[in-house]
Amino acid sequence: MPPTMPTRDHQLEIVLRHLWRGLLLIAMLIAAPSWAAQERKVLVLYSLGSDSASAWQGLVQKGLTAELARRDLTSALGIFEERFDAVRVGDQQALASMEPYLRAKYAGIKFDAIITESYVAGRFLSDRPELFPGAQRHYVNYDRMGWAPTDGKGYLVQADFGRTIGIVPRVAPKVRKVVVIGDGTERMQESLAAVRKAADQYRRELAFEYWDNLSYAEMYSQAAQLRPGSAIFLLPTYHDRTGERRRPVDIARKLAATTQVPIFTNWAAVVVPGVAGGYVVSAERIGRAIADILMQRQPDIGGIPGYLFDHGAIQRFHLQNIPPTAQILNRPQSIFRQYLWQILAGGALIVVEGILISALVVSLRSRRQTLCALHDERNQLEERVLQRTLELSAANTKLEQLATTDPLTGIGNRRRMTEQINKELERSRRFRHPLSLLMVDIDHFKNVNDLHGHEAGDRAIVAVSRALASGMRSIDMASRFGGEEFVLLMPETDIDVASSAAERLRADVAALRIAGDKGDEITLTISIGVAASYPDAASPDSASSLLSRADKALYQAKHAGRDRVVSC
Repeated sequence: MPPTMPTRDHQLEIVLRHLWRGLLLIAMLIAAPSWAAQERKVLVLYSLGSDSASAWQGLVQKGLTAELARRDLTSALGIFEERFDAVRVGDQQALASMEPYLRAKYAGIKFDAIITESYVAGRFLSDRPELFPGAQRHYVNYDRMGWAPTDGKGYLVQADFGRTIGIVPRVAPKVRKVVVIGDGTERMQESLAAVRKAADQYRRELAFEYWDNLSYAEMYSQAAQLRPGSAIFLLPTYHDRTGERRRPVDIARKLAATTQVPIFTNWAAVVVPGVAGGYVVSAERIGRAIADILMQRQPDIGGIPGYLFDHGAIQRFHLQNIPPTAQILNRPQSIFRQYLWQILAGGALIVVEGILISALVVSLRSRRQTLCALHDERNQLEERVLQRTLELSAANTKLEQLATTDPLTGIGNRRRMTEQINKELERSRRFRHPLSLLMVDIDHFKNVNDLHGHEAGDRAIVAVSRALASGMRSIDMASRFGGEEFVLLMPETDIDVASSAAERLRADVAALRIAGDKGDEITLTISIGVAASYPDAASPDSASSLLSRADKALYQAKHAGRDRVVSC
């Protein structure tokens, strides 16, 4: 039998079926890229702990986040982060329990790559080749120059201590001595060896001293005694001689508040207000390099070090010849730039209020309620402005107090006393009253530090300052003028009364008994030089001349055998 020919309806059904299948195929092809996208999983291991525990780690995270936000990702990224807490608990303790933790947490995840930041995390991963098999390994190393991985790609940030040391005589040509601060750890001794090697080329113009076996108290005390012509080069130190641990950024802040000389470093996280800076390794740029590795780009390792300086330190220490490529931190901003958004917001608020008021006048609807609301809003704005003004005034008062108070004794410092002398001299000339000034020095104070230690010396200075302050009238003023030297100002007092008061203060100090560190007692004596200013004198005194005469009297007291009062 001949085959049956398909009917027209059957042919139409076949065409529609093929058309429907074609439409489904097109839809599947359009959706295929979103189905086929594969998420790339990367684990990043940080060495130093959380951002709150490590200033360095916070800057690394800042650079990483900024770079990921700036660039368009070519593939989806699944980023996992883990942190060894080496800053808080130490290297070995941070490594102890990490391996079983990582195995348990990521048992069901296959990573495409592992990235380690710094030596602690890098050495941990390199010593465990069986951990996360099949994942590419990338090692970013900036703190151990003698170590390189054998099971992955290493990115070594070269420390150029020649440029790091060389920037000191360039920007501070009056410096003749550099104190290098480190610690006794293997990592730090490796860096100190590199510094010593780099220092050889500057031995004709710079003398170097190395502090790598001090306690923190000894470090701060010796730093306070450094004089102009010296500088500090601070390496990222975590330990002292006693084993006490502190963050490098905290050490930097304390040194900046203690010493009178510029502080240089090779560590970006240490450049806080008051620290000069130098040729440093940038934590933010290391974070950006890690972001490049995450996105399978070649990182610019050579561009990680660079010049970084603090604006306040540049001004304070009169640094010069700053490299034009240097980044300057903490520049003061104009009031307009500092409060730009507040000004814009205030202007916008005024414009909005004008529009609302105009609309209310035209429409005459809910006039009373709206005006009350605007009045309340204006009062709140004025209250906030007043509150901010009071906060700024309180902050300025606090800063002024800190700038004129000796941090050890709590009495006035040299700056405050100099200002007060000028005020009292002017008052003395106006009302024609005498004014006396006492220059006080603790006898043989170096022996106290040498025999009993600097902490006992600090206790002695505090005890003497309290004895001097408590033995004076409410109108008098005591200040620590520097080291073991004090200046007492006595308004409306002639030289006889001042000399009697000086004898009483000398006896009060001689009666002090200060506890030493070894259970012994320390006794002290003081020498006092007394000078007076009289408004009827042929040549009126200035602050410097009055201080000079008191200082000469003090010198005579010292020369005559100490523990005495000399007037001039």
